[in-house]
Amino acid sequence: MLVFVYGTLRKQQINHYMMKNYPCMQEDVWVYGKIYDAGAGYPFLALNRGSEKVRGEVFEVPQAELYLLDEFEDYTPDDPNSLYVRVEVDVYDDNDNSTKAFTYVCNKEEMLLHEIEGHDWVTFFKKNRNK
Repeated sequence: MLVFVYGTLRKQQINHYMMKNYPCMQEDVWVYGKIYDAGAGYPFLALNRGSEKVRGEVFEVPQAELYLLDEFEDYTPDDPNSLYVRVEVDVYDDNDNSTKAFTYVCNKEEMLLHEIEGHDWVTFFKKNRNK
């Protein structure tokens, strides 16, 4: 299964170790939406909030191991109190090609506090880690 990651699971980020056994299928791709910083050390994605490009990467994860990411992302199917929900999205590249992949979207409106300018967690993190 293809999974789009946009935050700490991306390459050279603190939680990328979770993805180390999975092949990266696409880099420098995006979904349309916005990401937010709630001061938690990781971003929150919201879809259908504009046409900004949220940058990320796509990894191929065996379906049998998807539960590991679900647990990591505090997602439990059919639990309305999960921090995130896993949804299928269209992921785009620079040539306007699209691929279907799963990603984790914020399920708690109160976490969508501060919109991240540029909608790229890696750039935001590098810029703000020394503040």
